[in-house]
Amino acid sequence: MTTGFAEPLAHTAGALLPMTAYTSKTAGLKSVPAPPGAGWRRVMERGAALREAAMEYCIPREFERDTEPYRRARLVTGFGLLGFVFGCIYASFYLVIGHDWGAGIIIVCSLIFAGVPFLLRRTGNIALAGNLLTLVLLLGFIALCAIEGGVRGHAIGWLASVPLCALLLVGGAEAGGWCLLSVVATACFVILDLNGVRMPLMYAARWHQLVTAVGYMGLTMFMSILGLIFEGGRRRAFARMELAIDRVSEFNARLKKLDAEKNEFLGIAAHDLKNPLGIVMGFAEIIASGKQASAEKNQKDAEHIIEAADRMISLITQLLDVNAIEQGRFPLELSTFDLGSVSEKVIESFFAAATKKGITVYATGPMTPGMVVADAKASYQILDNLLSNAIKYTPPGSDIYVRMRNAPEFVVWEVQDQGAGLTEADQAKLFQKFTKLSARPTGGESSNGLGLSIVKMLAEAMQGTVTCQSTPGLGATFSVRLPCAPVVEEAAVVPVQAALEEAGEDLAGEQARAV
Repeated sequence: MTTGFAEPLAHTAGALLPMTAYTSKTAGLKSVPAPPGAGWRRVMERGAALREAAMEYCIPREFERDTEPYRRARLVTGFGLLGFVFGCIYASFYLVIGHDWGAGIIIVCSLIFAGVPFLLRRTGNIALAGNLLTLVLLLGFIALCAIEGGVRGHAIGWLASVPLCALLLVGGAEAGGWCLLSVVATACFVILDLNGVRMPLMYAARWHQLVTAVGYMGLTMFMSILGLIFEGGRRRAFARMELAIDRVSEFNARLKKLDAEKNEFLGIAAHDLKNPLGIVMGFAEIIASGKQASAEKNQKDAEHIIEAADRMISLITQLLDVNAIEQGRFPLELSTFDLGSVSEKVIESFFAAATKKGITVYATGPMTPGMVVADAKASYQILDNLLSNAIKYTPPGSDIYVRMRNAPEFVVWEVQDQGAGLTEADQAKLFQKFTKLSARPTGGESSNGLGLSIVKMLAEAMQGTVTCQSTPGLGATFSVRLPCAPVVEEAAVVPVQAALEEAGEDLAGEQARAV
């Protein structure tokens, strides 16, 4: 099976449990009485949750990407739903007192209010939805003023609120136009009343005081709730803006880090490629001059050129590997195989390099079986890098110990050297890219600070880990933990001989020559 490098997102879900208390006398569960007002709070919470769900349903998804359109869409949607609820309440009240004309006007306006959020969802046009709501408000309150006593009724107060609603729903020059129309309409009713023209009451006069009181109370509640909706939208917009600012800060920090890595990469590339290129150029010029004393000398110079080229190829390969891993373009083919076999091949591939420095590599304990679920080539590369580093930083004539053991859910592979060890400062930045540590190679080998970062990324991509334990002056022990395979029939084990041979050809020769 193939896996990438994206980490699964962990989701948690909570459950609401009933409030209960245990009583030893009855040896059962007894309900705790709800505090005063708990029922009303539950109703309010459920109503708010229902309103929030309806608002989120009616807001087009594309508005969520921009703070201001999202805020305005929430305001328009909330206004439409709030107007529908208030309209239903007032229409019911008017029907009870026999104010059929008023109930009819409010029912028509309420149905339009209820349809505006769905119009917004369908068209995605906030301006259209806001202007339609403002138009319905203006015409509806003018009509109510005309049948509820004009300036002597409560509807004139609702008409006076239209400019504020227009500013919230529409904004800009359009809101100015609605404000002007509202002022003109209100002024007309005032002028008519001053000239002795009284607007009729289309309901029984005995209800006038009650209708006026209920109207002004409703206006107060409506504007209060509208203010809460506006404030909630403002807070949401502010929170989204803060989140956006935080993300921009994170991106800036990442850009600075990438810029620093780029500069460091250029420095490493210039330094680590300059010397090998100089060697290649120098020996190539000697060979090209034809002044060599013998063919044997030419052969040795050619070998120096090959070694320098190998060092450059190794650096470029590691840089490409790091980039591929970070971009998610380094696919892993997971299979079940014996890590001990991989370890044996890695140790064999470094026999010549270790012998050249007088280093003895001991494989302590059994190298098989250690069945893991991982990528064979990536595992070879991890072990190859760690053993290469152990040889690179171990003084000539010393020993290196390789161990492998089975742990719960993991197979652990360890390599212990007798080098200078690592300080606490070294260990804090051990697996970072382009890191230069205080310990230096003991045989003049090159180091570009990429090998351990590749090891860490590959191990974690296979759900494993890599750690280091070190004391300055006493060497270091690197441990790799890879997930162990479940117990299966022998026939189910996937052979990896071909993969190991291919990885060995690519890596063992390069590392041995580079050391």
